[in-house]
Amino acid sequence: MIMVALLVVGFAALLVGALSLSALNSARQERTSAALKKAKEALIGRAVSDDNMPSSLPCPDTNDDGSSELLSGNDCPSYIGRLPWRTLNLPDLRDGSGERLWYAMSPAFRDDNSAQPLNSNTKGTLLVYDTDGASLQTQAGYSAVAVIFAPGSTLSTQTRSTVAQQNSAANYLDTANGTNNATGLSYATPRFIAGAKTDTFNDRLLFITTQDLMPLVEQRVAGEVKRALDKYFTDNGYYPWADTIGAAANYNSDNGENRGWLPDDASGGGTANWPLGYPAPWFIGNQWYTLIYYSVAKNYTPDPAGCSSCIDFTLSVNGINGVKVLFFMPGTYSGTRAIDELSHYLEDPENNQDTTPTAPDDHYVIPTSQDRDRDRLYRFTTTWTP
Repeated sequence: MIMVALLVVGFAALLVGALSLSALNSARQERTSAALKKAKEALIGRAVSDDNMPSSLPCPDTNDDGSSELLSGNDCPSYIGRLPWRTLNLPDLRDGSGERLWYAMSPAFRDDNSAQPLNSNTKGTLLVYDTDGASLQTQAGYSAVAVIFAPGSTLSTQTRSTVAQQNSAANYLDTANGTNNATGLSYATPRFIAGAKTDTFNDRLLFITTQDLMPLVEQRVAGEVKRALDKYFTDNGYYPWADTIGAAANYNSDNGENRGWLPDDASGGGTANWPLGYPAPWFIGNQWYTLIYYSVAKNYTPDPAGCSSCIDFTLSVNGINGVKVLFFMPGTYSGTRAIDELSHYLEDPENNQDTTPTAPDDHYVIPTSQDRDRDRLYRFTTTWTP
């Protein structure tokens, strides 16, 4: 009986120990997941709200002080380093092993004017693969803008004792199937790898694509377009002419054209230019106007009688009249957009002013897609009656 009791007690102790270890591992994984999620949200939030260049990202932290490094000339000193948690107004995030997060970013998204134009046409350059060599990006043409790493505990090949060792990515990020996360940016096509934990690999990754980032940035941009159009109308009593869509588009307004590209030079049609500071310098510098389809109703053009392209006194959306001006933000595009191909910008081009199968008619439809990354229609309605 004593032997049986001892066996039962021993088995119970082993079971409790196993359960405790399982609970500990689960808690560590949850802490890591939460830290990665917070980091991703903070980077996207910073990109959306940046006053200098919306959609840009901070340089990585290379000396472990929590702050983004200053630019060296026009570039970040390094495009891989620790997550700059202080710069992002985050707590000192740690993964389940107590290590700070690391971070790699696409140079095209650096916060410097030399990166312009930075807009919905800008592509990420970082590829992320699983250990079987399959891309983790969901669609071709949407490579990662940034990758966030939870490095995990020290492996047998790593040492994290001295300051120099602690600032070396090789002592935190791992290799699997010939891809080294510490030197992922040095490949001809920058790449990183995510996989299951093994004795020689314990990195956890989360990445940001343009599809994660740009729909939110575009909402910020739409607010800037609204601000500029409101100011223009207040100053002039009309909205600017559009630039005609075509291979020769130069984004200068064309006299008599009420639909096309939003002009960066509103005086091209012989009318007033944009007021000083409208739209904001970052909007012009990053060429957001090259992405925005715009239309103004006949009664709100600079010269209703001279509007050669106008059809109705007001525009209509989904069959409802009374819209005086509208514009579309296009979302991202996996290929290269052509300035004379409206289908590269709008999901419903035939109903939203394509020339085939019917001619433009000032009647628009709300985009049918419910995807997060889609074109969005913004409109100003009025109580004007003919």
